[in-house]
Amino acid sequence: LPSETSPSIKNETHVMKMLENGLKILRYAAVMESPHPEDKNRKFIISYSLAKDEMQIYEPHQRNAGIIEGRFMEYCQVRKPGTSIDNPEYYTPADFAIGSTIEILSRKFKIVDCDLYVLKYLEANASKYPASTIESIRAIHADKL
Repeated sequence: LPSETSPSIKNETHVMKMLENGLKILRYAAVMESPHPEDKNRKFIISYSLAKDEMQIYEPHQRNAGIIEGRFMEYCQVRKPGTSIDNPEYYTPADFAIGSTIEILSRKFKIVDCDLYVLKYLEANASKYPASTIESIRAIHADKL
């Protein structure tokens, strides 16, 4: 029998996760926190793939912003600042409470909103996520429930 740390069990777990979460994407709205005035009103969409535990950041078109919109970052796992390369800790949906700030590519993003699907998913899997994260999201969607 394979041990718990064997590659076959890790691969099997990964495959199950892919099958369960195939196309499930959690989408959050964020703004860049920056000392530069030209970055003040920049808005971003952070998409989190549940199947791969990867995220992408996209900057939608903003009329007369003078900034080229598009992909800010392709899908990848993002290591939290201050964690070691030998023992990395990656961002997960647990880190995306409304009002929280995350640091990616030496830039800070404040989470300001998310899709209603995010709330439904987190509530359905409440044992995996902090109650404070779920509550922060529930608060912004209170009028839609």
